[in-house]
Amino acid sequence: MAEKLRIENLGFKYALGGRYVLSGAELTVMAGEKILLAGTSGSGKSTLLKVISPATAPRGELTGRILLDGKDTGDYAREEIISKIAYVAQNPDTQTVVDTVTGELAFGCENLGMDPAEVCRRIAWICTYFGIEELLSKKIAELSGGQKQTVCLAASIMLKPDILLLDEPTTYLDPVAAVRFLDLVANINRDFGTTVIIAEHRVEEFADRFDRVIKIENGQIQEIDAAGKRETDIFYEKVFEINKGGKASSGDAVRVKNLEFRYDKNGRNVLGGVDIRIPKGSVYALLGGNGCGKTTFLRCLTGELKSQNGKITIEGKCAAMTQNPLSMFIEETPEKDLKYFLKQLGYDKETGGQKIKEISEKLDLTEEMLKANVLDLSGGEIERAAIAKLVLAGADVMLFDEPTKGLDGPAKANLTGIMRSLAEDGYTVVFVTHDINFALATASRAGVLSGGRILE
Repeated sequence: MAEKLRIENLGFKYALGGRYVLSGAELTVMAGEKILLAGTSGSGKSTLLKVISPATAPRGELTGRILLDGKDTGDYAREEIISKIAYVAQNPDTQTVVDTVTGELAFGCENLGMDPAEVCRRIAWICTYFGIEELLSKKIAELSGGQKQTVCLAASIMLKPDILLLDEPTTYLDPVAAVRFLDLVANINRDFGTTVIIAEHRVEEFADRFDRVIKIENGQIQEIDAAGKRETDIFYEKVFEINKGGKASSGDAVRVKNLEFRYDKNGRNVLGGVDIRIPKGSVYALLGGNGCGKTTFLRCLTGELKSQNGKITIEGKCAAMTQNPLSMFIEETPEKDLKYFLKQLGYDKETGGQKIKEISEKLDLTEEMLKANVLDLSGGEIERAAIAKLVLAGADVMLFDEPTKGLDGPAKANLTGIMRSLAEDGYTVVFVTHDINFALATASRAGVLSGGRILE
């Protein structure tokens, strides 16, 4: 195989950051290779993928060289580099730019001035290849997280790139859908010879699907021996074992009776008669396939969506952390944001400062984290800051939408400890997830959303 990509002595630090995220990184990638990129949260996986192409590189200081087919990527015309290197972001909501699926698929080609007839031919081809014909008439907002990610992948392949870079693409997918997604990526690699580099935390599950596994540590790239790795074989039945134990409840924090919800007046019910009771001081995990209605259920609990039928009773105040906790911050640092937030709640400077100190100690938010730009924090760090906001808001019931996305093993373990600690302090925690291992390790009760109902 010919050399496709070479990274030489690569260093990078963000414009507002004080340290180099990458330092002396070296990597050679052959044409048609499939590479799994591992590393802890904040190690620089996403940064590496972004800086490979000048079209996606963030603002900052870049040293070293990146060569594509022996030519410095900076010497390519922007239109040429966009067509050669495709990047699929971790959060599809940050990548989609058009409000319809058809428009999103066409956008890249139209932006490069491709003939309209050729654009139509490519849309027909890509929809057949991906099996997404039924999504063509839909709006992006109507899609589940997994469907959005699939559309983003399809849109990236519309330009027939040489290299496909994916930043934790299975984050929004349930276990079955994740395997299907990776099968699709493998087919792209096989059928078109596309070179693939995927950043992923779940190394043990997926390593045997790749030619090589590399990791970023201390800003440098290292090879990993992937021998003996395997895909997990865990089924939803194991989740129900959680409900067989647990301590006696002191009452219900959440009671839902015959909840029904549909987005269109004459459409199908997404939630069709949900009945559930969640005890006070518990950690409740809700699992289910992509598009089954997990996020919809949370939005009904918060009151963001109004159900067509049924009753929801919540004891105390309810607050939620979205799939993108970064969206909860309006100031450039967590410290400034929390101070502003408490000021809006009526706290004076001294009392607010004391509250921030107390919650920071509880959640292990260091002074360095509090004063860092929110864009420079890892996924686990920004989640801790968001949880601090929920606590300071006085929430009795805390809702989390896919809280483990983008987190490595240690960060997940830390989140498990935080959620259990919150429950011990009397808070009620409800989270939806595709991560069965995390649910088994964290929850005191669990359910699976299927067919519009929650099964326990």
